[in-house]
Amino acid sequence: MIFQRLLQFLALALGFTAWSGCSGEEKLYDISGTITYQGKPVAKGLIFFDPVDGGPQGFANIENGRYNTSASQQGRGIRGGQYNVRINGFDGQVGPDAPFGAALFPEHHFQVELPAQNQTFDYEVTAGKTTSR
Repeated sequence: MIFQRLLQFLALALGFTAWSGCSGEEKLYDISGTITYQGKPVAKGLIFFDPVDGGPQGFANIENGRYNTSASQQGRGIRGGQYNVRINGFDGQVGPDAPFGAALFPEHHFQVELPAQNQTFDYEVTAGKTTSR
């Protein structure tokens, strides 16, 4: 009887350890900042952080030039590393066939190294040239 209870306790302890410490989820960090185009905040848009080596994609909505990947802002954070970043920007003039308005520019792509920490990353979308601030 004691041996049986010891085995049950051991199984429960191992199960709890596996559930709490080995869930397989990585720590994600929030990234926020501003996105501008031609010196003005992007009214509406989307920003995606696609990890070069695979893994979870980070993303956020852009509203009045600002974005935040935190879950409380309906986004998803990053884990750090090399990322392919994609930005879609719109004028915010919403219509029946344009939920974000008219596109300000074609989908914008660039690559950046981001540290594994909460951070601010501001970006200016320019024609033919990409710069981060």
